[in-house]
Amino acid sequence: LACRIEVYPTDLTCSVCVLLCVTHRHCAFTGALKSTAIFNLMQQGLKAQGPDLVKKIKAVFRFDIIKGSKVLKSWLVDLKNGSGKVEPADTKTKAQCVIKLTDKNFIKLMKGKLNPMMAYSTGAVKVTGNIMLAMKLQKLTKLVMKAAPTAKL
Repeated sequence: LACRIEVYPTDLTCSVCVLLCVTHRHCAFTGALKSTAIFNLMQQGLKAQGPDLVKKIKAVFRFDIIKGSKVLKSWLVDLKNGSGKVEPADTKTKAQCVIKLTDKNFIKLMKGKLNPMMAYSTGAVKVTGNIMLAMKLQKLTKLVMKAAPTAKL
């Protein structure tokens, strides 16, 4: 079967869109992280629901997408200030809660296919900082699914 490439997110103003093959469900760019598409969807969702989420969550998260012990990409999800924002970061960017996980586990977590408590207890997800804030991630998962209910990630 030939690959059918789609752009996620579909917001044409986005400068960091990711091309995904929805036939075989792999990234069109070698080494590209599927989690990038999810973070872009979060940003889209914040445009509509940011102020409400900031009132409910009141926290700054940093997600470190890892492979082995190496951090491949870091993202800051600020749900404490203004109307919220999602942006690339580095491992020195301060956050109240830092979550380290693989690209694959991040996708599963955001799709609701990975039990956060089980993943934490088995070491599949590592949390530093205020661990209680990690419990608020379900609201973030709902935001992603609402922003792209038909995305095939």
